[in-house]
Amino acid sequence: MIRKVAGVLLALAGLIVAVVGGVAAFWLIGPDDTVHSGEQSLSSKGLAIATTPELLDRHGPVLHVDVRSAKDEPVFVGVGRDFDVASYLNGTAHTKLVQVQFPIALSTEDSKGTAGPLAAPAALDWWVAKASGAGRQSIAWPIEDGPYDLVVMNADGKTAPDVRADLGIEIPKAFLTALAVFVVGIVLLALGILLVLLRRRPANPQARQITSSPNAPTSPPVQGGVRRVVALTVVAGLLTGCSAIPQPDTVTTLTRPAISDEGAAAAIKRYDEVSNAAAKRRDEKLIAGVEAGDELRLTQAGYRISRVLDKTAKDIPGPTTHVKPSLGVPTFGGYPMRFVASAGMSAYKDYQVLDLWERKSAGDPWLVTHQVTPEKKVKLPPLKGLRPLTAADGAKLAASPEAAGKALAGYLNAGTKSSHVALFAPSPDITSVLNELAAARTNLSRDPKSYRAVIDTFTLSGTPAAFLTTSGEALVFLSLTEEFQVQVGPDIAISWGPGSRASAFSPPTREYDSALTSTVLHQFALAVPRRGGKIRVLAANDDVVQAGGF
Repeated sequence: MIRKVAGVLLALAGLIVAVVGGVAAFWLIGPDDTVHSGEQSLSSKGLAIATTPELLDRHGPVLHVDVRSAKDEPVFVGVGRDFDVASYLNGTAHTKLVQVQFPIALSTEDSKGTAGPLAAPAALDWWVAKASGAGRQSIAWPIEDGPYDLVVMNADGKTAPDVRADLGIEIPKAFLTALAVFVVGIVLLALGILLVLLRRRPANPQARQITSSPNAPTSPPVQGGVRRVVALTVVAGLLTGCSAIPQPDTVTTLTRPAISDEGAAAAIKRYDEVSNAAAKRRDEKLIAGVEAGDELRLTQAGYRISRVLDKTAKDIPGPTTHVKPSLGVPTFGGYPMRFVASAGMSAYKDYQVLDLWERKSAGDPWLVTHQVTPEKKVKLPPLKGLRPLTAADGAKLAASPEAAGKALAGYLNAGTKSSHVALFAPSPDITSVLNELAAARTNLSRDPKSYRAVIDTFTLSGTPAAFLTTSGEALVFLSLTEEFQVQVGPDIAISWGPGSRASAFSPPTREYDSALTSTVLHQFALAVPRRGGKIRVLAANDDVVQAGGF
């Protein structure tokens, strides 16, 4: 009786295992080792459909995504680090894919925001896998450890997506594992049936006497059989890959180099093309496509001055390009991102160019925010191995970046008598600025009755951008704002003279009865050493950005 009960239970267990293994092998998985969601309809009122990091929280399997537009529009599908995707979609209406129920349905929820548009996704360089174009687009990405997101959207980044998507997870040896489970189930079913159907042979009296002996150990035959079956199941699972289960993610924060060598080369090439075209036409809108911040402000001011003082455009400089750029590419885990490039200049053999590039968000282009042109003889800090300066790094320097900027402003305000002179190594750029200031003050002091006071003040503008180099020096980019004011005596009219750069903002015909004012923007690149060393001014760049009076 016990044998039959055990046989029934074993057969029932085998049937369940066989059904589960068969369904998994022949319906869910298939010979390609991939579990598919089946083609599902996905749409968004916003501009994209993106998964949350929790949806891809196990690494190891291969993610397969097939997407086609329901409206025959070009589509994009890609995988990116969560901080890149979050920055790209920040503030824009989109749909979050929060759950995938294989192989039945996809669950979504809307995220409110603006209507965009977004930058065309295929043009962005931070995707780890992507496909874009008309018709069906597919990617196969081995899921990596860490927070990653899948994004589906129209290729133009401007219109709401309406797609048919099939998501699949490929697990190595999954089909063989399911097949082995199916076979084990069949074996268990067969063993259970045998236990039920096979008759037990009659036992002789002697055997019955031995069996009933109180000293003889009892060992039910079914127990040994079950143990052997369990052992066979475990062995089969191990041999067919059951142990290769996707592992939970352990990496919670991702970082990456700000830009690849190929991406930097493309950005620099585009900058050369656009800046040369903008300079030729003195086009303030065009240059805004490759520059930003104080650098853009200086360039646009230069174009304005050139249009006023050089109406025939005979003094427009010829084109120049970066020659053999060297890169300093730090690693970041968020935005903004920056990198530094130094290069020769094709039109100026005795000079080199030092650029600070910045990308504010994942959807923004790379723009030059700071640019100076040191002489070729100036030794620049090494760029390879560059990384953002931390507070701990700054504590070991001769001065923190902000303190160095304020000290430089104090030096220029007080001249050679400043208490900050000792912090800086001798610099032709500082000497040039101080000489210009001294000459201006001397000229104005010759007529004290007309000019009552001259006020010239340098202040640190914004927050310096600083990086630690492998030499231990910090490479610092900063801006100083110079506010100039000359006050006149009573009953005197004053104006900016013809040909002065300030006259591009306030023509000589515009007279003032109290004072003239101007704003000059100065950009500097500094090499700040460790404690005990002197700060080197690598180069400076400046121009008038505003002028007038009252």
